[in-house]
Amino acid sequence: MSKIYPNLDLDYKDDRRYSNQSETKCAQIFTKGTTLTKDIFEKIDDDFGPMRSASICGRNFNTRNVWVLCGLSVLFLTSCCGMGLMFGTNTFDEYMLSQMVLINNSLSYQLWKGPVIKTFVRVYVFNYTNVDDYENGDDEKLHVNEIGPYVYEESLERVNIKFLANGTVSYQEKREHRYREDLSNGRLQNDTVVVPNLPLLSAAALSKEYLYPFRLMISGVFEQLDAKPFINVPVDKLIWGYDDVFYSVVKSVMSFYKTLPFEKFGILASKKGVSEDILTAHTGINDINKVKQIDTVNGKKYTPYWGTDQCNEVKGSDGTAFSPMDVRERRPVLVYNKEMGRTVKLTYEKDVKIFNGKVTAARYVVPSNTFDTPEKNFDNECYCDESVDECPQGVFNTAACTFGAPIFMSFPHFHNAEDTIKESVSGLNKAHQMQENYVYIHPTLGFSMGGKNSMQLNVQVQKSIGIKQLEMFDDDIILPMAWIQVGIDDVDLPEVVTSTIYFVSVTVPAIELCLKYGSILGAIVTLISILIILHGRKMSLTHRFRDMER
Repeated sequence: MSKIYPNLDLDYKDDRRYSNQSETKCAQIFTKGTTLTKDIFEKIDDDFGPMRSASICGRNFNTRNVWVLCGLSVLFLTSCCGMGLMFGTNTFDEYMLSQMVLINNSLSYQLWKGPVIKTFVRVYVFNYTNVDDYENGDDEKLHVNEIGPYVYEESLERVNIKFLANGTVSYQEKREHRYREDLSNGRLQNDTVVVPNLPLLSAAALSKEYLYPFRLMISGVFEQLDAKPFINVPVDKLIWGYDDVFYSVVKSVMSFYKTLPFEKFGILASKKGVSEDILTAHTGINDINKVKQIDTVNGKKYTPYWGTDQCNEVKGSDGTAFSPMDVRERRPVLVYNKEMGRTVKLTYEKDVKIFNGKVTAARYVVPSNTFDTPEKNFDNECYCDESVDECPQGVFNTAACTFGAPIFMSFPHFHNAEDTIKESVSGLNKAHQMQENYVYIHPTLGFSMGGKNSMQLNVQVQKSIGIKQLEMFDDDIILPMAWIQVGIDDVDLPEVVTSTIYFVSVTVPAIELCLKYGSILGAIVTLISILIILHGRKMSLTHRFRDMER
Protein backbone atom coordinates (compact mmCIF):
# COMPACT_ATOMS: atom_id res chain seq x y z
CA MET A 1 0.00 0.00 0.00
CA SER A 2 2.91 2.36 0.79
CA LYS A 3 4.34 1.80 -2.63
CA ILE A 4 1.20 2.81 -4.30
CA TYR A 5 0.47 5.70 -1.95
CA PRO A 6 3.84 6.88 -0.69
CA ASN A 7 2.37 9.85 1.16
CA LEU A 8 -0.08 7.73 3.14
CA ASP A 9 1.22 6.87 6.54
CA LEU A 10 -0.66 3.88 7.92
CA ASP A 11 -0.11 2.86 11.49
CA TYR A 12 -1.50 -0.64 11.74
CA LYS A 13 -0.76 -0.89 15.37
CA ASP A 14 -2.89 2.16 16.21
CA ASP A 15 -5.75 0.84 14.07
CA ARG A 16 -5.91 -2.52 15.81
CA ARG A 17 -6.42 -0.95 19.14
CA TYR A 18 -9.99 -0.07 18.22
CA SER A 19 -11.04 -3.69 17.93
CA ASN A 20 -13.48 -4.70 20.57
CA GLN A 21 -15.05 -7.73 22.07
CA SER A 22 -17.68 -8.05 19.29
CA GLU A 23 -14.95 -8.50 16.68
CA THR A 24 -13.48 -11.21 18.78
CA LYS A 25 -16.81 -13.03 18.87
CA CYS A 26 -17.22 -12.62 15.12
CA ALA A 27 -13.80 -14.14 14.68
CA GLN A 28 -14.98 -17.07 16.69
CA ILE A 29 -18.16 -17.40 14.66
CA PHE A 30 -16.80 -17.06 11.15
CA THR A 31 -14.36 -19.89 11.17
CA LYS A 32 -12.97 -21.68 8.17
CA GLY A 33 -15.87 -24.21 8.30
CA THR A 34 -18.88 -23.53 6.02
CA THR A 35 -21.56 -25.40 8.02
CA LEU A 36 -23.89 -23.59 10.51
CA THR A 37 -24.76 -25.69 13.55
CA LYS A 38 -27.48 -25.59 16.18
CA ASP A 39 -24.95 -24.09 18.62
CA ILE A 40 -24.54 -21.08 16.34
CA PHE A 41 -28.29 -20.27 16.44
CA GLU A 42 -28.34 -20.67 20.19
CA LYS A 43 -25.44 -18.20 20.45
CA ILE A 44 -27.38 -15.69 18.26
CA ASP A 45 -30.46 -16.05 20.48
CA ASP A 46 -28.32 -15.47 23.58
CA ASP A 47 -26.77 -12.32 22.10
CA PHE A 48 -29.89 -10.62 20.60
CA GLY A 49 -32.59 -11.95 22.96
CA PRO A 50 -35.57 -14.25 22.25
CA MET A 51 -38.32 -13.17 19.73
CA ARG A 52 -41.89 -12.59 21.04
CA SER A 53 -44.03 -15.61 20.34
CA ALA A 54 -47.10 -17.55 21.47
CA SER A 55 -47.93 -21.23 21.51
CA ILE A 56 -51.02 -22.48 19.65
CA CYS A 57 -51.76 -26.19 19.51
CA GLY A 58 -48.20 -26.94 20.66
CA ARG A 59 -46.62 -24.73 18.01
CA ASN A 60 -44.90 -21.40 18.50
CA PHE A 61 -46.05 -18.42 16.42
CA ASN A 62 -44.79 -14.87 16.42
CA THR A 63 -47.18 -12.13 17.50
CA ARG A 64 -48.08 -11.01 13.98
CA ASN A 65 -49.16 -14.50 12.90
CA VAL A 66 -51.19 -14.87 16.09
CA TRP A 67 -53.18 -11.74 15.28
CA VAL A 68 -53.73 -12.88 11.70
CA LEU A 69 -54.98 -16.28 12.90
CA CYS A 70 -57.31 -14.63 15.40
CA GLY A 71 -58.77 -12.37 12.71
CA LEU A 72 -59.26 -15.23 10.30
CA SER A 73 -60.86 -17.34 13.02
CA VAL A 74 -63.34 -14.56 13.80
CA LEU A 75 -64.20 -14.22 10.10
CA PHE A 76 -64.61 -17.98 9.80
CA LEU A 77 -66.95 -18.15 12.79
CA THR A 78 -68.90 -15.15 11.47
CA SER A 79 -69.29 -16.83 8.08
CA CYS A 80 -70.45 -20.06 9.74
CA CYS A 81 -73.00 -18.12 11.78
CA GLY A 82 -74.15 -16.40 8.58
CA MET A 83 -74.62 -19.76 6.89
CA GLY A 84 -76.58 -21.06 9.83
CA LEU A 85 -78.72 -17.92 9.88
CA MET A 86 -79.44 -17.86 6.13
CA PHE A 87 -79.87 -21.60 5.55
CA GLY A 88 -81.03 -22.87 8.93
CA THR A 89 -83.55 -20.21 10.00
CA ASN A 90 -86.30 -18.03 8.54
CA THR A 91 -85.00 -14.84 10.10
CA PHE A 92 -84.44 -13.02 6.82
CA ASP A 93 -87.80 -14.12 5.42
CA GLU A 94 -89.63 -13.22 8.62
CA TYR A 95 -88.08 -9.77 8.56
CA MET A 96 -89.34 -9.15 5.03
CA LEU A 97 -92.83 -10.42 5.91
CA SER A 98 -92.89 -8.15 8.97
CA GLN A 99 -92.70 -5.16 6.62
CA MET A 100 -96.17 -6.12 5.36
CA VAL A 101 -97.79 -5.57 8.76
CA LEU A 102 -100.08 -2.55 9.03
CA ILE A 103 -98.34 -0.40 11.62
CA ASN A 104 -99.07 3.28 11.99
CA ASN A 105 -96.81 5.43 9.76
CA SER A 106 -95.03 2.44 8.17
CA LEU A 107 -94.60 2.34 4.38
CA SER A 108 -97.10 -0.50 4.12
CA TYR A 109 -99.61 1.53 6.11
CA GLN A 110 -99.10 4.67 4.02
CA LEU A 111 -99.64 2.79 0.76
CA TRP A 112 -102.71 1.07 2.18
CA LYS A 113 -104.16 4.26 3.65
CA GLY A 114 -103.87 6.16 0.37
CA PRO A 115 -104.62 7.95 -1.75
CA VAL A 116 -101.39 6.90 -3.46
CA ILE A 117 -102.51 4.51 -6.19
CA LYS A 118 -104.92 5.73 -8.84
CA THR A 119 -107.09 3.04 -10.39
CA PHE A 120 -109.15 3.39 -13.53
CA VAL A 121 -112.87 2.67 -13.77
CA ARG A 122 -114.00 1.90 -17.31
CA VAL A 123 -117.74 1.80 -17.91
CA TYR A 124 -119.27 0.24 -21.01
CA VAL A 125 -122.98 1.04 -21.34
CA PHE A 126 -125.49 -1.06 -23.28
CA ASN A 127 -127.55 1.43 -25.25
CA TYR A 128 -130.99 0.09 -26.31
CA THR A 129 -131.67 1.16 -29.88
CA ASN A 130 -135.10 -0.31 -30.74
CA VAL A 131 -137.28 0.21 -27.69
CA ASP A 132 -140.24 1.67 -29.64
CA ASP A 133 -140.18 -1.10 -32.25
CA TYR A 134 -139.99 -3.74 -29.52
CA GLU A 135 -142.86 -2.17 -27.58
CA ASN A 136 -144.98 -2.00 -30.71
CA GLY A 137 -144.23 -5.63 -31.50
CA ASP A 138 -142.30 -4.87 -34.68
CA ASP A 139 -139.07 -6.38 -33.31
CA GLU A 140 -138.94 -9.73 -31.59
CA LYS A 141 -135.88 -8.89 -29.50
CA LEU A 142 -134.42 -5.82 -27.90
CA HIS A 143 -131.15 -4.73 -29.50
CA VAL A 144 -128.21 -3.27 -27.61
CA ASN A 145 -125.16 -1.38 -28.76
CA GLU A 146 -122.15 -1.27 -26.45
CA ILE A 147 -120.87 2.27 -25.94
CA GLY A 148 -117.64 3.05 -24.13
CA PRO A 149 -115.39 3.12 -22.40
CA TYR A 150 -116.21 6.05 -20.16
CA VAL A 151 -113.09 6.23 -18.05
CA TYR A 152 -112.83 7.67 -14.56
CA GLU A 153 -109.69 7.97 -12.49
CA GLU A 154 -110.44 6.75 -8.99
CA SER A 155 -108.53 7.58 -5.82
CA LEU A 156 -109.25 5.45 -2.77
CA GLU A 157 -108.50 6.68 0.72
CA ARG A 158 -109.21 4.87 3.96
CA VAL A 159 -110.52 7.28 6.59
CA ASN A 160 -111.60 7.19 10.24
CA ILE A 161 -108.89 4.61 10.89
CA LYS A 162 -108.75 3.05 14.35
CA PHE A 163 -106.29 0.39 15.47
CA LEU A 164 -107.92 -2.11 17.82
CA ALA A 165 -106.36 -4.17 20.61
CA ASN A 166 -107.13 -7.53 18.97
CA GLY A 167 -104.80 -6.92 16.04
CA THR A 168 -107.37 -5.45 13.66
CA VAL A 169 -108.01 -2.00 12.22
CA SER A 170 -111.37 -0.42 11.42
CA TYR A 171 -111.90 2.12 8.65
CA GLN A 172 -114.23 3.52 6.02
CA GLU A 173 -113.55 3.88 2.33
CA LYS A 174 -113.59 7.26 0.62
CA ARG A 175 -113.55 7.38 -3.17
CA GLU A 176 -113.20 10.35 -5.49
CA HIS A 177 -113.43 10.24 -9.26
CA ARG A 178 -112.20 12.41 -12.11
CA TYR A 179 -113.41 11.92 -15.65
CA ARG A 180 -110.63 11.16 -18.15
CA GLU A 181 -111.89 12.26 -21.54
CA ASP A 182 -108.44 11.58 -22.99
CA LEU A 183 -108.82 7.88 -22.18
CA SER A 184 -112.49 7.78 -23.22
CA ASN A 185 -111.79 8.20 -26.94
CA GLY A 186 -113.26 11.68 -26.84
CA ARG A 187 -116.62 10.60 -25.45
CA LEU A 188 -118.42 13.05 -23.21
CA GLN A 189 -119.75 11.83 -19.90
CA ASN A 190 -123.04 13.63 -20.54
CA ASP A 191 -123.77 11.51 -23.62
CA THR A 192 -127.40 10.37 -23.51
CA VAL A 193 -128.20 6.65 -23.58
CA VAL A 194 -131.37 4.54 -23.43
CA VAL A 195 -131.30 1.98 -20.62
CA PRO A 196 -133.75 0.02 -18.46
CA ASN A 197 -135.47 2.12 -15.80
CA LEU A 198 -133.88 0.54 -12.75
CA PRO A 199 -136.07 2.36 -10.16
CA LEU A 200 -139.26 1.31 -11.91
CA LEU A 201 -138.20 -2.32 -12.36
CA SER A 202 -137.03 -2.48 -8.73
CA ALA A 203 -140.28 -1.03 -7.41
CA ALA A 204 -142.27 -3.46 -9.54
CA ALA A 205 -140.25 -6.41 -8.23
CA LEU A 206 -140.62 -5.28 -4.63
CA SER A 207 -144.39 -4.97 -5.06
CA LYS A 208 -144.77 -8.66 -5.97
CA GLU A 209 -144.91 -9.72 -2.34
CA TYR A 210 -147.73 -7.31 -1.54
CA LEU A 211 -151.47 -7.45 -2.19
CA TYR A 212 -153.01 -6.74 -5.56
CA PRO A 213 -154.50 -3.34 -4.52
CA PHE A 214 -151.05 -2.14 -3.59
CA ARG A 215 -149.66 -3.20 -6.98
CA LEU A 216 -152.51 -1.34 -8.71
CA MET A 217 -151.56 1.76 -6.72
CA ILE A 218 -147.91 1.43 -7.79
CA SER A 219 -148.98 1.03 -11.42
CA GLY A 220 -151.17 4.14 -11.06
CA VAL A 221 -148.19 6.10 -9.78
CA PHE A 222 -146.16 4.93 -12.78
CA GLU A 223 -148.93 6.09 -15.14
CA GLN A 224 -149.45 9.47 -13.49
CA LEU A 225 -145.73 10.21 -13.71
CA ASP A 226 -145.51 8.85 -17.24
CA ALA A 227 -142.85 6.40 -16.08
CA LYS A 228 -141.61 4.00 -18.75
CA PRO A 229 -139.58 0.78 -18.51
CA PHE A 230 -136.75 2.56 -20.39
CA ILE A 231 -135.35 6.03 -19.81
CA ASN A 232 -133.06 8.45 -21.57
CA VAL A 233 -130.33 9.48 -19.13
CA PRO A 234 -126.86 11.04 -19.32
CA VAL A 235 -124.07 8.54 -18.79
CA ASP A 236 -122.66 10.29 -15.71
CA LYS A 237 -126.10 10.30 -14.06
CA LEU A 238 -126.56 6.64 -14.88
CA ILE A 239 -123.21 5.85 -13.28
CA TRP A 240 -123.26 8.04 -10.18
CA GLY A 241 -127.00 8.22 -9.54
CA TYR A 242 -130.02 10.26 -10.54
CA ASP A 243 -132.95 11.47 -8.48
CA ASP A 244 -136.14 12.56 -10.24
CA VAL A 245 -139.77 13.13 -9.35
CA PHE A 246 -140.75 9.54 -10.03
CA TYR A 247 -138.05 8.19 -7.75
CA SER A 248 -139.01 10.58 -4.94
CA VAL A 249 -142.69 9.60 -5.09
CA VAL A 250 -141.99 5.87 -5.24
CA LYS A 251 -139.53 6.20 -2.38
CA SER A 252 -142.17 7.90 -0.25
CA VAL A 253 -144.83 5.31 -1.05
CA MET A 254 -142.54 2.33 -0.57
CA SER A 255 -141.18 3.68 2.72
CA PHE A 256 -144.38 2.47 4.46
CA TYR A 257 -143.47 -1.09 3.56
CA LYS A 258 -139.72 -1.33 2.94
CA THR A 259 -136.77 1.00 2.59
CA LEU A 260 -135.57 1.23 -0.99
CA PRO A 261 -132.07 -0.11 -1.50
CA PHE A 262 -130.42 3.12 -2.74
CA GLU A 263 -130.54 6.79 -1.91
CA LYS A 264 -130.00 7.36 -5.62
CA PHE A 265 -130.24 4.85 -8.40
CA GLY A 266 -126.89 4.62 -10.10
CA ILE A 267 -124.57 1.87 -11.23
CA LEU A 268 -121.75 3.07 -8.95
CA ALA A 269 -123.71 5.28 -6.57
CA SER A 270 -122.47 3.30 -3.57
CA LYS A 271 -118.86 3.90 -4.65
CA LYS A 272 -119.05 7.68 -4.46
CA GLY A 273 -117.74 9.64 -1.47
CA VAL A 274 -117.38 8.11 2.00
CA SER A 275 -118.98 4.70 2.35
CA GLU A 276 -121.39 4.20 5.22
CA ASP A 277 -120.00 0.72 5.87
CA ILE A 278 -117.35 0.31 8.56
CA LEU A 279 -114.90 -2.42 7.67
CA THR A 280 -112.52 -4.18 10.04
CA ALA A 281 -109.41 -5.93 8.70
CA HIS A 282 -106.50 -7.82 10.23
CA THR A 283 -103.24 -5.89 10.49
CA GLY A 284 -101.11 -9.04 10.30
CA ILE A 285 -99.39 -8.38 13.61
CA ASN A 286 -100.75 -11.61 15.11
CA ASP A 287 -100.70 -13.68 11.93
CA ILE A 288 -99.06 -12.38 8.77
CA ASN A 289 -101.19 -14.75 6.69
CA LYS A 290 -104.27 -12.75 7.72
CA VAL A 291 -102.90 -9.33 6.78
CA LYS A 292 -105.61 -7.15 5.18
CA GLN A 293 -108.18 -9.93 5.46
CA ILE A 294 -111.67 -8.55 6.15
CA ASP A 295 -112.82 -9.55 9.62
CA THR A 296 -116.18 -7.79 10.05
CA VAL A 297 -118.56 -5.50 8.17
CA ASN A 298 -120.32 -2.99 10.39
CA GLY A 299 -119.16 -5.00 13.39
CA LYS A 300 -120.72 -8.25 12.19
CA LYS A 301 -118.83 -11.40 11.34
CA TYR A 302 -121.80 -12.87 9.53
CA THR A 303 -124.26 -11.28 7.10
CA PRO A 304 -128.02 -12.05 7.08
CA TYR A 305 -128.27 -12.60 3.33
CA TRP A 306 -127.93 -16.34 2.82
CA GLY A 307 -129.26 -19.53 4.35
CA THR A 308 -126.07 -20.88 5.94
CA ASP A 309 -123.23 -19.54 8.06
CA GLN A 310 -120.78 -20.85 5.48
CA CYS A 311 -121.94 -18.27 2.92
CA ASN A 312 -122.82 -15.58 5.44
CA GLU A 313 -119.34 -15.56 6.98
CA VAL A 314 -117.30 -12.47 6.16
CA LYS A 315 -113.95 -13.77 4.93
CA GLY A 316 -111.46 -12.90 2.26
CA SER A 317 -109.01 -10.18 1.38
CA ASP A 318 -109.75 -6.56 0.53
CA GLY A 319 -107.91 -7.24 -2.73
CA THR A 320 -104.64 -5.48 -1.86
CA ALA A 321 -102.86 -8.41 -0.18
CA PHE A 322 -103.28 -12.14 0.30
CA SER A 323 -101.92 -14.88 2.53
CA PRO A 324 -98.18 -15.20 1.67
CA MET A 325 -98.27 -18.90 2.53
CA ASP A 326 -101.19 -19.56 0.16
CA VAL A 327 -99.55 -17.60 -2.63
CA ARG A 328 -96.19 -19.36 -2.21
CA GLU A 329 -97.89 -22.72 -2.53
CA ARG A 330 -100.10 -21.37 -5.32
CA ARG A 331 -103.26 -22.27 -3.47
CA PRO A 332 -106.55 -20.45 -4.18
CA VAL A 333 -107.06 -17.11 -2.41
CA LEU A 334 -110.27 -15.34 -1.42
CA VAL A 335 -111.61 -11.81 -1.98
CA TYR A 336 -114.62 -10.46 -0.13
CA ASN A 337 -117.04 -8.57 -2.41
CA LYS A 338 -119.18 -6.36 -0.23
CA GLU A 339 -121.55 -5.36 -3.03
CA MET A 340 -122.44 -8.97 -3.79
CA GLY A 341 -122.34 -9.99 -0.13
CA ARG A 342 -120.14 -12.98 -0.86
CA THR A 343 -116.62 -14.32 -1.11
CA VAL A 344 -115.05 -14.74 -4.54
CA LYS A 345 -112.31 -17.32 -5.08
CA LEU A 346 -109.24 -16.63 -7.21
CA THR A 347 -107.21 -19.52 -8.59
CA TYR A 348 -103.60 -19.60 -9.71
CA GLU A 349 -103.09 -19.64 -13.48
CA LYS A 350 -99.37 -19.15 -14.17
CA ASP A 351 -96.25 -17.12 -13.40
CA VAL A 352 -95.74 -14.11 -15.64
CA LYS A 353 -93.20 -11.33 -16.11
CA ILE A 354 -94.29 -7.73 -15.57
CA PHE A 355 -92.50 -4.38 -15.46
CA ASN A 356 -90.85 -5.03 -18.84
CA GLY A 357 -89.93 -8.57 -17.89
CA LYS A 358 -87.97 -7.60 -14.76
CA VAL A 359 -90.38 -8.79 -12.05
CA THR A 360 -92.05 -12.19 -11.64
CA ALA A 361 -95.70 -12.24 -10.59
CA ALA A 362 -98.19 -15.00 -9.84
CA ARG A 363 -101.22 -14.45 -12.06
CA TYR A 364 -104.49 -15.34 -10.35
CA VAL A 365 -107.81 -15.33 -12.19
CA VAL A 366 -111.50 -15.46 -11.38
CA PRO A 367 -112.64 -18.94 -12.51
CA SER A 368 -115.17 -19.03 -15.32
CA ASN A 369 -117.42 -21.22 -13.13
CA THR A 370 -117.78 -18.56 -10.41
CA PHE A 371 -121.44 -17.97 -11.27
CA ASP A 372 -122.29 -21.55 -12.21
CA THR A 373 -125.22 -23.39 -10.70
CA PRO A 374 -124.55 -25.63 -7.68
CA GLU A 375 -124.71 -28.66 -9.95
CA LYS A 376 -121.60 -27.41 -11.74
CA ASN A 377 -119.92 -25.56 -8.87
CA PHE A 378 -120.62 -26.97 -5.42
CA ASP A 379 -119.19 -23.82 -3.77
CA ASN A 380 -122.35 -21.96 -4.85
CA GLU A 381 -124.76 -24.31 -3.13
CA CYS A 382 -125.35 -22.05 -0.15
CA TYR A 383 -125.89 -19.05 -2.46
CA CYS A 384 -128.72 -20.87 -4.17
CA ASP A 385 -130.95 -22.43 -1.54
CA GLU A 386 -134.62 -22.03 -0.73
CA SER A 387 -134.03 -18.40 0.31
CA VAL A 388 -133.15 -17.45 -3.29
CA ASP A 389 -135.88 -17.35 -5.92
CA GLU A 390 -133.76 -18.03 -8.99
CA CYS A 391 -130.24 -19.26 -9.75
CA PRO A 392 -129.79 -19.23 -13.52
CA GLN A 393 -126.55 -20.51 -15.03
CA GLY A 394 -123.86 -17.83 -15.39
CA VAL A 395 -125.48 -15.02 -13.37
CA PHE A 396 -125.55 -14.26 -9.66
CA ASN A 397 -128.72 -13.11 -7.92
CA THR A 398 -127.87 -10.25 -5.52
CA ALA A 399 -131.46 -9.51 -4.49
CA ALA A 400 -130.74 -10.81 -0.99
CA CYS A 401 -128.23 -8.03 -0.35
CA THR A 402 -129.97 -5.28 -2.37
CA PHE A 403 -133.22 -5.35 -0.39
CA GLY A 404 -135.02 -7.32 -3.07
CA ALA A 405 -134.02 -5.25 -6.09
CA PRO A 406 -133.74 -7.71 -9.02
CA ILE A 407 -130.08 -7.05 -9.75
CA PHE A 408 -128.00 -9.88 -11.22
CA MET A 409 -124.24 -9.88 -11.68
CA SER A 410 -122.41 -11.70 -14.43
CA PHE A 411 -119.29 -11.62 -16.51
CA PRO A 412 -119.27 -9.14 -19.43
CA HIS A 413 -121.61 -10.06 -22.28
CA PHE A 414 -123.04 -12.93 -20.17
CA HIS A 415 -119.90 -14.99 -20.61
CA ASN A 416 -120.55 -18.60 -19.52
CA ALA A 417 -124.26 -17.90 -18.99
CA GLU A 418 -126.96 -20.14 -20.39
CA ASP A 419 -127.99 -19.59 -24.00
CA THR A 420 -131.50 -18.37 -23.17
CA ILE A 421 -129.97 -15.43 -21.28
CA LYS A 422 -127.43 -14.62 -23.99
CA GLU A 423 -130.11 -14.73 -26.68
CA SER A 424 -132.70 -12.66 -24.82
CA VAL A 425 -131.30 -9.53 -26.50
CA SER A 426 -129.31 -9.07 -29.69
CA GLY A 427 -126.06 -7.17 -30.10
CA LEU A 428 -124.00 -8.98 -27.45
CA ASN A 429 -120.53 -10.31 -28.19
CA LYS A 430 -120.86 -14.03 -27.57
CA ALA A 431 -117.11 -14.51 -28.06
CA HIS A 432 -116.19 -12.16 -25.23
CA GLN A 433 -113.35 -13.69 -23.22
CA MET A 434 -112.45 -13.83 -19.52
CA GLN A 435 -109.13 -12.03 -19.89
CA GLU A 436 -110.27 -9.00 -17.92
CA ASN A 437 -110.46 -10.77 -14.54
CA TYR A 438 -107.01 -11.28 -13.08
CA VAL A 439 -104.63 -9.98 -10.45
CA TYR A 440 -100.83 -10.00 -10.32
CA ILE A 441 -99.63 -11.09 -6.87
CA HIS A 442 -96.08 -10.98 -5.52
CA PRO A 443 -95.02 -14.64 -5.48
CA THR A 444 -93.52 -14.62 -1.95
CA LEU A 445 -94.93 -11.62 -0.06
CA GLY A 446 -98.50 -11.83 -1.36
CA PHE A 447 -99.32 -8.20 -2.14
CA SER A 448 -101.09 -7.10 -5.33
CA MET A 449 -99.05 -5.56 -8.14
CA GLY A 450 -101.84 -4.80 -10.60
CA GLY A 451 -104.81 -6.41 -12.23
CA LYS A 452 -108.30 -5.93 -13.61
CA ASN A 453 -111.76 -6.97 -12.53
CA SER A 454 -114.75 -6.86 -14.87
CA MET A 455 -118.35 -7.42 -13.87
CA GLN A 456 -121.63 -6.76 -15.61
CA LEU A 457 -124.72 -5.33 -13.94
CA ASN A 458 -128.07 -6.64 -15.12
CA VAL A 459 -131.67 -6.19 -14.08
CA GLN A 460 -134.42 -8.79 -14.24
CA VAL A 461 -137.96 -7.99 -15.28
CA GLN A 462 -140.29 -9.59 -12.75
CA LYS A 463 -143.83 -9.29 -14.03
CA SER A 464 -146.79 -9.31 -11.67
CA ILE A 465 -150.52 -8.88 -12.08
CA GLY A 466 -151.48 -5.24 -11.78
CA ILE A 467 -148.26 -3.70 -13.18
CA LYS A 468 -149.29 -3.07 -16.77
CA GLN A 469 -146.12 -1.18 -17.69
CA LEU A 470 -144.27 -4.51 -17.92
CA GLU A 471 -146.66 -6.31 -20.25
CA MET A 472 -144.32 -5.99 -23.26
CA PHE A 473 -141.65 -8.19 -21.64
CA ASP A 474 -141.27 -11.92 -21.29
CA ASP A 475 -141.35 -12.79 -17.62
CA ASP A 476 -137.97 -13.06 -15.86
CA ILE A 477 -136.02 -11.75 -18.83
CA ILE A 478 -132.61 -10.43 -17.74
CA LEU A 479 -131.56 -7.15 -19.35
CA PRO A 480 -127.91 -6.04 -19.43
CA MET A 481 -127.26 -2.46 -18.34
CA ALA A 482 -123.49 -1.96 -18.31
CA TRP A 483 -120.25 -3.71 -17.53
CA ILE A 484 -117.54 -2.12 -15.44
CA GLN A 485 -113.83 -2.79 -15.45
CA VAL A 486 -111.82 -1.62 -12.44
CA GLY A 487 -108.07 -2.02 -12.39
CA ILE A 488 -104.60 -0.71 -13.00
CA ASP A 489 -101.71 -1.78 -15.19
CA ASP A 490 -98.18 -2.07 -13.86
CA VAL A 491 -97.06 0.83 -16.07
CA ASP A 492 -99.59 3.14 -14.38
CA LEU A 493 -98.36 2.60 -10.83
CA PRO A 494 -96.76 5.63 -9.11
CA GLU A 495 -93.00 5.75 -8.68
CA VAL A 496 -93.08 5.11 -4.93
CA VAL A 497 -94.92 1.85 -5.57
CA THR A 498 -92.77 0.71 -8.50
CA SER A 499 -89.55 1.44 -6.59
CA THR A 500 -90.85 -0.57 -3.63
CA ILE A 501 -91.81 -3.48 -5.90
CA TYR A 502 -88.39 -3.41 -7.59
CA PHE A 503 -86.68 -3.33 -4.20
CA VAL A 504 -88.50 -6.35 -2.76
CA SER A 505 -88.53 -8.26 -6.06
CA VAL A 506 -85.03 -7.60 -7.41
CA THR A 507 -82.79 -5.96 -4.82
CA VAL A 508 -83.82 -8.01 -1.80
CA PRO A 509 -83.39 -11.42 -3.53
CA ALA A 510 -79.96 -10.25 -4.73
CA ILE A 511 -79.01 -9.27 -1.18
CA GLU A 512 -80.26 -12.62 0.09
CA LEU A 513 -78.19 -14.52 -2.48
CA CYS A 514 -75.11 -12.46 -1.63
CA LEU A 515 -75.55 -13.17 2.06
CA LYS A 516 -76.11 -16.89 1.51
CA TYR A 517 -73.31 -17.62 -0.88
CA GLY A 518 -71.07 -14.88 0.45
CA SER A 519 -71.12 -16.58 3.85
CA ILE A 520 -70.20 -19.92 2.19
CA LEU A 521 -67.37 -18.31 0.23
CA GLY A 522 -66.15 -16.44 3.29
CA ALA A 523 -66.05 -19.62 5.35
CA ILE A 524 -64.13 -21.49 2.66
CA VAL A 525 -61.59 -18.70 2.06
CA THR A 526 -60.91 -18.10 5.75
CA LEU A 527 -60.61 -21.83 6.48
CA ILE A 528 -58.11 -22.28 3.63
CA SER A 529 -56.15 -19.26 4.84
CA ILE A 530 -55.94 -20.68 8.37
CA LEU A 531 -54.78 -24.07 7.07
CA ILE A 532 -52.15 -22.42 4.86
CA ILE A 533 -50.71 -20.48 7.80
CA LEU A 534 -50.62 -23.55 10.03
CA HIS A 535 -49.13 -25.71 7.32
CA GLY A 536 -46.63 -22.99 6.36
CA ARG A 537 -45.42 -22.70 9.95
CA LYS A 538 -44.92 -26.45 10.11
CA MET A 539 -42.95 -26.49 6.85
CA SER A 540 -40.82 -23.54 7.99
CA LEU A 541 -39.79 -25.32 11.17
CA THR A 542 -39.06 -28.52 9.28
CA HIS A 543 -36.75 -26.79 6.80
CA ARG A 544 -35.07 -24.87 9.56
CA PHE A 545 -34.16 -27.97 11.54
CA ARG A 546 -33.05 -29.72 8.39
CA ASP A 547 -30.70 -26.85 7.62
CA MET A 548 -29.37 -26.90 11.17
CA GLU A 549 -28.57 -30.59 10.90
CA ARG A 550 -26.40 -30.14 7.79
